[in-house]
Amino acid sequence: MLKINNMPIQSLLKPEVKELLDKSIASELYASNLYKHIAAQMQRAGYLGTQKFFEKESSEEIEHYYIIRNYINDMGGVAATPQVDAITDFVGGIGTALNLAYDTERTLLMQYQEVYESVEEEMKDCITAQFLLKFLEIQVKAVGMYGDLISRFEKAPMDVLEFDEHIGKL
Repeated sequence: MLKINNMPIQSLLKPEVKELLDKSIASELYASNLYKHIAAQMQRAGYLGTQKFFEKESSEEIEHYYIIRNYINDMGGVAATPQVDAITDFVGGIGTALNLAYDTERTLLMQYQEVYESVEEEMKDCITAQFLLKFLEIQVKAVGMYGDLISRFEKAPMDVLEFDEHIGKL
């Protein structure tokens, strides 16, 4: 426990709120590892633009982890650092990778929505609810971006290398 002048610092987060934030941390770290895995799979397949794109996405998920970790710290707590299982599934190509990422971002959006509603309505923590609005915005943009990328990819399935070059510039 943290102490100032030998007095313990009490966390400003309710244990239930902290638990939900720790779950969000686990989800962000999972997404980061998934995108690293997809990047490696795309590298192996020769889609270096897509590899670059997913490496960037992985880094952004780590940034989300840092934001939540720092918020928990600012509120007098210590974020859990969960173990993230290895991801070994085969990702067949760019279309599969995009759909997997879309599903992951959509799941994160739904999770943040549930966390926000729970924190705001049930736990009456308006400070954390306000903090979570940033993540709802991030997830809406991510879901939209992946939806757009999937649509673009499906419109020209024969131009895979052109799409790979395009996505590498994002």
